[in-house]
Amino acid sequence: MSQLYIPKHFRIEELVYPGFHEAHKHRGNLIWLAFDVRVLKTADRLRERYGKMTVNDWCWGGDRTESGLRAMTTGTGAALSQHKFGRALDCIFADCTADEVRADMRRKGFFEPHFPASNFDAEFVGITCIEEFEGMGWFHFDVRNHDAWKYGVKVVGR
Repeated sequence: MSQLYIPKHFRIEELVYPGFHEAHKHRGNLIWLAFDVRVLKTADRLRERYGKMTVNDWCWGGDRTESGLRAMTTGTGAALSQHKFGRALDCIFADCTADEVRADMRRKGFFEPHFPASNFDAEFVGITCIEEFEGMGWFHFDVRNHDAWKYGVKVVGR
C-alpha cells in the first residue's frame, strides 16, 4: 500500500460525492484508487501555492457534492465528464480567485504549444485542460488524455 498517493491537505469526503463515500468508506485507503494520481498531487500543490481551497463541502453541511468525483449516472456535466473518471476537480479558493489562478497559468505560457520548461511550475504539472466560461467562480482542472506540452493546456469555453 505504500505506493498509494494520499493527499496531504484533503480528506476523501472533500473529493467524492456522498453516495460514493457511503458505499466505499469501509475500504479504507483503497477508496483513493478512484482518482488519477495527477489530480490528487495537483490538488495538494494548488493548496500549497494558493492556500485554502474547497472542492466538496457536503461533509460539513455545505451544498457542494459534485465538484470532485461524480456518479456515472449524474445529470451534472457532460456525459463523459472527466469528473466521472476521477480526473477532474472544481476548486474554490479562499484567498484568491479562479481568474487569478488562470491568469498565472496564462502568464507562464501554459496555454501555448511547447511552453518553456522553465515556466513549468509544479502546481500546474499534470493539468491538461481547464474550463474558462464567463462568470465562472471556480477553477476547473483536469488531467484528460491531451498532449498539453505539444498543444498547450486545452481551454474549454473561450
